[in-house]
Amino acid sequence: MRFYLGHLRLLLFSSLLSCWCCGQTAAPTALGPCLIQYTSSQATDVSASHLVAYNSNSTYVEISSSFAGPTGSGTLPPSSGTFTYAIDPQNPDHATIVYKSQTGTLANDDLYFVDSDSGSQLPLGGATALGPNEAFRLYRSQETNGGSNLSNLCHLAPAESMTAGFVVQSEGPRWVLIRAVGASLGQFGVATPATAPVFTLFDSTQKVVGTSAIWSTDPNLSGGYQTIFSLVGAFQLTNGSNDSVLLMALQPGAYTSAVSAGGAGTVLCEVYFLPF
Repeated sequence: MRFYLGHLRLLLFSSLLSCWCCGQTAAPTALGPCLIQYTSSQATDVSASHLVAYNSNSTYVEISSSFAGPTGSGTLPPSSGTFTYAIDPQNPDHATIVYKSQTGTLANDDLYFVDSDSGSQLPLGGATALGPNEAFRLYRSQETNGGSNLSNLCHLAPAESMTAGFVVQSEGPRWVLIRAVGASLGQFGVATPATAPVFTLFDSTQKVVGTSAIWSTDPNLSGGYQTIFSLVGAFQLTNGSNDSVLLMALQPGAYTSAVSAGGAGTVLCEVYFLPF
């Protein structure tokens, strides 16, 4: 009898401990200025991602949105509007963001936090007909550390390249915008801008971590880039220009950007640290 009573006490203590642990919320109580990156890799080979900026005045701007797979491909037009953020009273790890676009359309995202900055859009062990792999990562607004912008202007001769180096100083990944600007320099009176500048980004081990893309190729992405340019204080690129950009989250460390161009001329390599 004592054995069963002792066992019952142990089970009761375990249950209380489990409830206490479940009550430790990882979800932030409010959604301050941040970026959230949503990614989805589904069992039927459908993948999607989007990056959204949330502001302290409860407005949002979608920076990019892509959908690829057997039932669709390419990118979607950016959206903006207002949002509300609420924590589930029955589950403090679960928060919901409700969007209202400028056209009045409503949508929502479920966020199940596994830590304070990341988690799943489905409950633990949950699944849909497409599969269970839907994740998000929250990047909070932070003080700029170690610089916010660097630039390097040079004249490239045929078949030449230039290298610009920078260091990311942070406790975790930091969003960085890199640009190789040629044609858009014409708005500042540069007579011979380089044509079609491109670059490759290397880490400190000389591993390729990213390559540039022409910013104006996809009209669904150019609007998002313009939002980012305004956010970091960069000048707007000329509509339709073949200047190159790369926007990505980089881990702390040293990086080099190797820039070349399709034709000789002046090129500007820029690096901007986003406040996230």
